[in-house]
Amino acid sequence: MRGIVIVLMIVSLYSCTQRQEYIVQRVTDGAIQVDGKIDEEAWRNATKINSFINPWNKDVTPPVTFAMLRDARFVYFYFDAKDNDIVVKDDFDGERDVEVEDRVELFFSKDPDMEEYYGLEMDPQEKILSYRATYYRQFDYDWEPPDGMKTAARIYPGGYIVEGMIPIDFLQRLSDGGAVLAGIYRGEFSKEGSTIIENWMTWVDPKTKMPDFHVPASLGKIILSDE
Repeated sequence: MRGIVIVLMIVSLYSCTQRQEYIVQRVTDGAIQVDGKIDEEAWRNATKINSFINPWNKDVTPPVTFAMLRDARFVYFYFDAKDNDIVVKDDFDGERDVEVEDRVELFFSKDPDMEEYYGLEMDPQEKILSYRATYYRQFDYDWEPPDGMKTAARIYPGGYIVEGMIPIDFLQRLSDGGAVLAGIYRGEFSKEGSTIIENWMTWVDPKTKMPDFHVPASLGKIILSDE
């Protein structure tokens, strides 16, 4: 009986520490052109994440779709965010202005405690806020995205698309056996008169009382498949 109890405790502990996973399928080189159109057949066949949630305001959950693919040199991604009230800053003065705009976000962490992680916050007009960070909220805004990274954005009636590519060797440096700890998020802003209303959507529920993506519990796992 004691052995059974120990086994059950181990299984329970393992279940509690499991993360949501997304397998990044491999495509042939050149299958994706980063142009904000996402009309390639490879994207149509990619596995989609549509299950973003807003744990802090369940009444505001506009649709957003995310997908990733990889080839020999790059990891490709796109967000398709439905939005009838896109908020961007007209007098853009620097990359931190992205913090007051509609945007989508990717975090990549080298370790489960977020002692070394990287953030890319991307608005509907191809502007990017990038940083290296360490837990908790210690930011180095001088960090620049890796050479070869590219994004393209497109606003359309009822929403916007952000598409991009990241050198795969950057993610492999952060990976553990082909798995990278990653956060996938959306900042959904709207206006009521001169007031900006903020809402936050995430792939993984971090179960924080207040909105906060910069915690280890917000990370899932992306698997860089060779198939």
